[in-house]
Amino acid sequence: MKKFTLFVLSLFLIGQSFAFNCPVTPAEKLPDYYASIDGTSGKQLLDAIQKVAKIGYRTDDFRYDSVWLAYKYTDLRPDGYIWEVYSTCVFEYEKDRTSNTSQTGECKGYNREHVMCQSWFSEYDLQGVKMSGSMKNSPGSDIFHIYPASYGMNSRHGNRPYGEVLKADYTSANNTKYGTPVSTISVANTVAGPYIEGQITLKTNVLEPADEYKGDFARSCFGTMVKWAGEWAFNKNENGCVIFDATIDADTHYGPENNYGFTDYGLALMLKWHRQDPVSQKEVDRNNGIQKTQGNRNPFIDYPYLAEFIWGEMSGQVLDFDQLLCSADELFQLGVSNGYLGEVQDMQLDTILWMVGDTQYDCTYHLHGSKVKNLPEAPTSCSATSTTFMGWTNTPMKDVAADAPTILYTKVSDFPAINTNTKYYAVFAQELTSEIQEEIIQLNVDQNNPDWTLNNVTTSSTAAVGNFWILCKDASITSPAIDLQTLSSITMTLRSYYNHNTVVIAIDGNTIGELVATSTDMANYTWNVTEPLSGTKSLQFTSKTNTTTRGVNVKDISIRLGGTQATYTNYLTHCASGPATVLTTTTNANHAVRKIIRNGQLLIIHNGQIYNTLGNNIELH
Repeated sequence: MKKFTLFVLSLFLIGQSFAFNCPVTPAEKLPDYYASIDGTSGKQLLDAIQKVAKIGYRTDDFRYDSVWLAYKYTDLRPDGYIWEVYSTCVFEYEKDRTSNTSQTGECKGYNREHVMCQSWFSEYDLQGVKMSGSMKNSPGSDIFHIYPASYGMNSRHGNRPYGEVLKADYTSANNTKYGTPVSTISVANTVAGPYIEGQITLKTNVLEPADEYKGDFARSCFGTMVKWAGEWAFNKNENGCVIFDATIDADTHYGPENNYGFTDYGLALMLKWHRQDPVSQKEVDRNNGIQKTQGNRNPFIDYPYLAEFIWGEMSGQVLDFDQLLCSADELFQLGVSNGYLGEVQDMQLDTILWMVGDTQYDCTYHLHGSKVKNLPEAPTSCSATSTTFMGWTNTPMKDVAADAPTILYTKVSDFPAINTNTKYYAVFAQELTSEIQEEIIQLNVDQNNPDWTLNNVTTSSTAAVGNFWILCKDASITSPAIDLQTLSSITMTLRSYYNHNTVVIAIDGNTIGELVATSTDMANYTWNVTEPLSGTKSLQFTSKTNTTTRGVNVKDISIRLGGTQATYTNYLTHCASGPATVLTTTTNANHAVRKIIRNGQLLIIHNGQIYNTLGNNIELH
């Protein structure tokens, strides 16, 4: 009994030590976060960046096993699956992780892939301290450069360097290549030259990542190198020497004469990839996830142009921090920008004033013709009744209205491109709620239902399962139109068929959820609504992967409606305007109900009769 108690207690303590609650620095605070690097150059700049890169680093409890747990925050795609960098494999976070590195297939599980291979590190740091077995507080456990990847592709990478492939022995589904390298890499170090040129002298194959991840890996190397500069010896393994300088003396290894830790070949390669693949939203999100878990940030993702001040066209020059553009800044064009303010100084900027009534709530600047990237935090209404923030409109409302304004922007994607100085006004409304009677809308393979639409759906049957549908290529099932606000959950009876196991649930082509069958036997799977939906629309069901004859098998679909329905009235942008009494109409799932406010009292009109909130029938004169 004592042993059991101790075991439970140890699990509890482990769980506590891996609690990822590190604060994430808001975008607007990042200039202050990096202010200490201003006015430095050369080795002093590298040292200053190193200090910033270590702020918050969890040296006491973040170790190699922690990387598995961190992936939940750093490397999950919006659809909930692991963001795998070497292929197009669909991996579930917990189910598909593995430590196996012996297979060569792409999609049989994922593990922890070191961009800078573990064998490229010495067993000892430069102070002679041996690395622990758990790789605690060492480059081998630094998530800056450890990505989830198919263990088959990880095995192909092995301890071989990165490079550009001349002749591929293998190409993955996302165009990651493995094979004979282009032996020489050359890239301009400065605007006018000279060029950095380096050659692979070892006879080895190389791994070339897909174009969309080349910059990611370059900035991972930059961040890891700077963070561990002068503390750890790299390149115990000869393949590592292709990319990194093998010198282990702290004073020279990280000096300009040694490219601050890179070989000529490695530096030319990383600069090239860094420039051709600018910072993406994925990297920004991953960097925030790293700070949430490991505690620190990669400076070369926040300010990508820093790489030019250390290794590139601005190397040796004094840094004017005001000339850098943060990747989280609204002016930064993700996937395009290099992080230098000079790229936008000559461009026209438009101003957006975010208004609450006649009061300026916020002010942002946007490149002329660009889309809005971020919205201000939801403001507070000045009204005592219309307190719910509904979105933004481009024209102030003169009066209180029962219905929402014709133009109401609720999310970033709603806003048009900004082509002039613009004002947007906060819109508020009064929220009314009502209970919805539960209702189930069902489709079964054995029951004809003309309200549903089946397109290119194949029907099949087995003795064990009976009848079922196959969602093959171009096949879909469409529900009748439903009030999306009342949607509670969707349950489907599914089975996996030749590894085609995922049903995509979509509205107007936009995915809202997925159901994944985990067995080749028919079983029920439920998806629950997690974010509010609105409008009256149909749901479309398709197979995520399929062929002309194969896809996920479906036997039954049940759409559950119910819960609480919210309706809105008394829309306004200015509190002091308009009448005090507004007529509104709302509808629940069963019948039409009209609600009116008369003399400060809420009244309900139903089937031609008028009731107070206690349910008493009354007459109005």
